[in-house]
Amino acid sequence: MAHVILTGCTGTAGSAVLARCIASSSISRVSVLSRRPVKQATGVDKVNVIIHKDFNVYPNGLLEQLKGAVGCVWALGISAGQVSADEYKVLTLDYPLAAAKAFATLSPLFNFVYVSGKGVTRNPGRFTALFASTKGAAESSLLSLLPKNPSLRVYNVRPAFIDDTQDVKLKEGKKPFSYALMDKMAPVLRAAWPSGVSPTGKLAEVLVKCVEEQGPKEDVEKAYRGKGVSFDGEGDGVGVLIENVGVRRLAGL
Repeated sequence: MAHVILTGCTGTAGSAVLARCIASSSISRVSVLSRRPVKQATGVDKVNVIIHKDFNVYPNGLLEQLKGAVGCVWALGISAGQVSADEYKVLTLDYPLAAAKAFATLSPLFNFVYVSGKGVTRNPGRFTALFASTKGAAESSLLSLLPKNPSLRVYNVRPAFIDDTQDVKLKEGKKPFSYALMDKMAPVLRAAWPSGVSPTGKLAEVLVKCVEEQGPKEDVEKAYRGKGVSFDGEGDGVGVLIENVGVRRLAGL
């Protein structure tokens, strides 16, 4: 029975992961770090929402509450167009890096699952979009922690168009007008470009699989090997990059 940490649970991907964790019989405890209450967690005994204001800082008292967790799905994020470039860097790069450093010794094996995105690159050029270069820098920075943190494992997952239009529960409470365009676009994308779509339920299935994984390195590579997945860890370190085609394959799509 696993204890996992989640962030970004008021967003589309994070709320889908929380729903998956709540329904999972193999997850006994969920610690949600959030700036505000999470309605979805109300009345769910195994979910503890911890109001946390500064995601760059993890005091000992907080880490004590998280002790024993086997992993974290980091789904906290924001659109690059909603904040300044400096703010986007803090949210997208600094926050997950600080968390991974702080969480690395919570258990003998700790899986840090970073929700990145399709089109992200670790080798940006002059005209690379802020989103792609910053998330790429976050992926690289997380992997750089592996040599000095033998308990840490890093999964960088790159979903594409996250489609929650068929997930009725996740749509509850959201403003109807925000779905008007999505409801029209999603069926077209599913038909014309299936490899570019990440259904929320299937994406959450893969993210939770990653966060719970406790097998040795060779078993991880055997279980995930295939189209859309590559391995970044050197020596005994485990670093896994899962492109959207890999997400779909692992989810049986």
